[in-house]
Amino acid sequence: MIWIVDLLRNGLRLIANLLAGLPARAVDYVVVELAGAYPERTPPRPPFLRRLLRSPWQQGGESLEALRERLDRIAGAPQVRGILLRVRDLQGGPRSLATAQSLRQALAEVRRRGKRIIAYLPEAHLADYYVATAADEIWMAEAGMWQVMGLSTEVTFYREALDRIGLLPEFERIAEYKTAADPFMRPSMSEHHRQVLESVLDSMLEEIVRDVAAARRLDAPVVRAAIDRAPMNAADARAAGLIDGTCYDDELPARLGSRGRPAGLVPWAQARRRLPQPYRWRGRTPVIGVVELIGGIIPGESRDIPVPVPFLGGRFSGSDTIARAFRAAERHPRVRAIVFHVDSGGGSALASDLICREVERIKVKKPVVVFMGNVAGSGGYYVACHASRIVAQPATITGSIGVISGKMTARGLYGRLGLNREIVARGEAATMGSAFQPYTPDQLERVRRETHFIYRRFVGKVASGRRKTEADIDAIARGRIWTGRQALDHGLVDELGDFAVALRRAKELAGIAIDQEVTALTIRPPQAVAVPSATSAPPGPASPLAGAVAEMLDALSLVRGLAEDAALLIMPEFGGPGG
Repeated sequence: MIWIVDLLRNGLRLIANLLAGLPARAVDYVVVELAGAYPERTPPRPPFLRRLLRSPWQQGGESLEALRERLDRIAGAPQVRGILLRVRDLQGGPRSLATAQSLRQALAEVRRRGKRIIAYLPEAHLADYYVATAADEIWMAEAGMWQVMGLSTEVTFYREALDRIGLLPEFERIAEYKTAADPFMRPSMSEHHRQVLESVLDSMLEEIVRDVAAARRLDAPVVRAAIDRAPMNAADARAAGLIDGTCYDDELPARLGSRGRPAGLVPWAQARRRLPQPYRWRGRTPVIGVVELIGGIIPGESRDIPVPVPFLGGRFSGSDTIARAFRAAERHPRVRAIVFHVDSGGGSALASDLICREVERIKVKKPVVVFMGNVAGSGGYYVACHASRIVAQPATITGSIGVISGKMTARGLYGRLGLNREIVARGEAATMGSAFQPYTPDQLERVRRETHFIYRRFVGKVASGRRKTEADIDAIARGRIWTGRQALDHGLVDELGDFAVALRRAKELAGIAIDQEVTALTIRPPQAVAVPSATSAPPGPASPLAGAVAEMLDALSLVRGLAEDAALLIMPEFGGPGG
């Protein structure tokens, strides 16, 4: 069946390539627009009703996978001189810098294959400019501003507000750098919290300065000084060597042309019909399976919710769903290795351990290479630590090897509202999970023992996965977050690079020749087999309104489930306006 599909697909491509070779208006430069968040892989198309109910932050844009396919076609077209890159409104800030690095590496591959890239910026913000420096030249609008003003992160502390309304945070943590609960426990930032944020921002800014200086052929101190005195107008940016020139976009054809002939600038939507399509015989190419873990880690099934949960977002990967994906890759006869793409700030300790077990078990049969996205910390690192190899971007946020346990007690809030909640219980630990009963001293000691147990297990798992002693891991753990480059120095990751690097490592470990083409197949987990109930409701909401209510109830159920989890492996808040 695969061979039949290959024959049909390549036959159609042959016809399209013959038509593309007919005389037509010249395509000197293909116009490629870059904007948005650029997730690594193209997500499956959701059902129609769910598309209607999705919130704005759940709307999908182009993926890096789709962009690389576009760039590959352009790079392989002999009649095309290069790319005019229009960059605007890329998702910026410290938490998405690794994606910008993946974009730069994808563009660098196009240049390596002999194509010229010209970047045009109406104005230059940090992420837009950082990606644009991968081009041969950078042009800006005359009235544009160079606004590469560094990196920042903002953390809001809620303790005083919680005291006023009668909410009591009761959390235990290990260790001093595990600051995810600090916004609820403290009125201001601790020295350990500030220390780790400053270290990460220093590392990220150093990456940016180094890369920009190399791309623009400037000294690093010159770039750093320019960032410190930003914003500056386009003329000053040109004088400083940060851009190559200024013009309006309608002047670009003349400026990029030669001998009085304007260059043909054709948008991708039109150019794609004139570019040859590669022939691929998937029936004979080895397959590398791709398993994705995106968002918060929870027990059970994966799900998306309409209202993001603090620290974890609105997309959740369930341990059962991820396990089914791994087992499907394990059974697939043509899958030779697995790339495990992790982009998660953690979540449930139990769910993280269950997923880690799948990695540990399957890598004995098929190599498992982890590729870390923007974030792979706490539980997101736990699931990765037993992989055959770990690849991260220099700006990936990872580490955060630590544990948080506890709850938020609402008895004071209920009292202020004039509500009296009576509890009748049997068993010394029966009220430990109640949000309306503070911990007794004995219960609090039990929480501490449990937190220490899970932390020691976390450290032990990392030590065995990374082939280090527990003392070595404890010295770099204690809840501290690292950038990918810092993690490489500490032995928490094996290599720096993008998804293509992880794919190459998977090929090597599977014994596939580096120059051999492979198919990177995203593994969609089989549907779970539900156990029918005599009292179950009819499947599926009957209307968009009913669907919205169902999704809100699912979100509340998920939040409650996370609150009742024995321990959480989550990263501290790390975001803000960016630069």
